[in-house]
Order: sequence, then C-alpha cells, then structure tokens
Amino acid sequence: MDRRTLLKAVAGAGTLAITGKLSAPALAQGAAARTLRFVPQANLANFDPIWGTQYVVRNASAMVWDTLYGVNEKLQPQRQMVESEEVSSDGLTWTFRLRPGLKFHDGEPVRAKDVVASLTRWSARDPMGQMLKAIQKELTAIDDRTFKWVLSKPYPKIMLALGKNNTPIAFIMPERIAQTDPFKQISEYVGSGPMRFVKNEWVPGAKAVFEKFADYAPRQEPGSWLSGGKRIMVDRIEWIVMPDPGTASAALQNGEVDWWENPISDLVPLLRKNRNVMVTSPTRSATSAASG
Repeated sequence: MDRRTLLKAVAGAGTLAITGKLSAPALAQGAAARTLRFVPQANLANFDPIWGTQYVVRNASAMVWDTLYGVNEKLQPQRQMVESEEVSSDGLTWTFRLRPGLKFHDGEPVRAKDVVASLTRWSARDPMGQMLKAIQKELTAIDDRTFKWVLSKPYPKIMLALGKNNTPIAFIMPERIAQTDPFKQISEYVGSGPMRFVKNEWVPGAKAVFEKFADYAPRQEPGSWLSGGKRIMVDRIEWIVMPDPGTASAALQNGEVDWWENPISDLVPLLRKNRNVMVTSPTRSATSAASG
C-alpha cells in the first residue's frame, strides 16, 4: 500500500486539525509499519468530549466514538450511524433508524436507547443541543434501531446539529456511560467508532494509545471529513505528547515520530529544508508536518 494513501485513510477516521480539515502526511516507518506515532497539539489531560470543549479531546474522540451524522468537506451533514430519517409534514416529529451492524467496543450492539441517553447528555452542554432541548416534547426509543424526537416547533437544522464538528459533538456512547452527569467526567471509554481507546496505556502528559476496532462497520461510500466510510489502515496510533517544539522537531526529523500536528511557525522553514519531511500548507489544512 502507498504510504500517503494509508495516512489519508487514517485521517478519515476523524483526526482533525485545528481548522476542522484533515492533513495527510506520509509515514516514516515504511509501508509495512502498522503503528502511527503522532504528536498532538496539546496534552490529552481528560477524555470526555461532552464535559469539555478542548479540540484535542474532540480529535481523539472522533476516532473512538461515532456520530449519527457527519459533515462532509462542503459542511453538509451526511448519514453516518443513521440508515434513514423521516420528518412529519409539520416538521415536529423526526424518526431515525440506525443502520445494522453497529457495535460498541465491548461487543454490545448500538441500540436506540444508547442514542437517546447520549443525545440527552450532549444537549445539556451544547448550544445547538440546548436549543433542541428547549423545544423538545419527547425523545424516546421505539425499538432497538429506531428512535423518535418530537418537538414543539420545527428545527430544520437538526441533522447539522447532530453532525457538526465543533465541540461538543454528539458522540454516541453506551447508555450506562451516557447517563453520567453531563457536568462530571466519564471514567469509562467504551466507544462506537473505528478505534478503541487503550485506557491502561494512557499516561496524561505523556502518551495515549488507540487500537483498530476490528468489528467496526464503515459506511460504503468514500470518506469525506467526518462523513462516509471511516476505514482504518493501521493497527495502532500512539499519541506522544511533546510540549517542547524543539524536542518535537528533532523527533520528527530523526524518524522517532511520524506526524507533528501543529509545529510553530519559527520551525517551519527548517522542516521544509529536510527532504524527508513534508509540511502542509495552512490553506490546505492546519499547519502540520510529517516525516516521509
């Protein structure tokens, strides 16, 4: 497999840059490597995408938890976990059906009751969610794959609210986790997305690890931002926290890491001179660099 193709596929899993766009670096370890070593923009000090609004948490969460909808590169909401939706003629009742084969990382199927609990927690913290909550009459699970949202007045942007990429995002968690007080942090990280969070290897301030979830069922269409098929082409992603830019720059140039998300501008000319390092343009994505 071509190394750049491999990393584009990994980026499609939801590792977002600051602008919300995806950067696509090359991999230093060679085409046979199955681990991506990534230097994030900041430390992953907590891991609850609803409790806080840090973008580093959002970026990690986009790998671990999936969403009902996802915005594409044109900022249009597309179905993600949802198979279909119906809206009544008066715009007050929305009925959503989940696509088959969705699983959490503990092997349990994703059910409508998990979605209801997740949306309830999200709507307590997110501005668009709060707008929906203010006009909500009923949010209930009809069966394992179907849930209904009844409103007191129309809310035409409901799909955008459920798929937007600014924090907090409406990630879908198991019911027992989503029932956590939205003003308290979760302590269990069972996801619904393409990668599994390896909690026992998490060292805040130093390292976070994510492994491919073999039972994730991606959509069949091509990936586009946070929509479409999220196909993971590596087995493991290691986030290595390096607060010192000089250390991160040296590690990148020495091949000790593969991707530095946000190098400082003062070091960009030096990195550009290294023929083994690719630096993307801020007009294409957030400033990032990778050894190649």
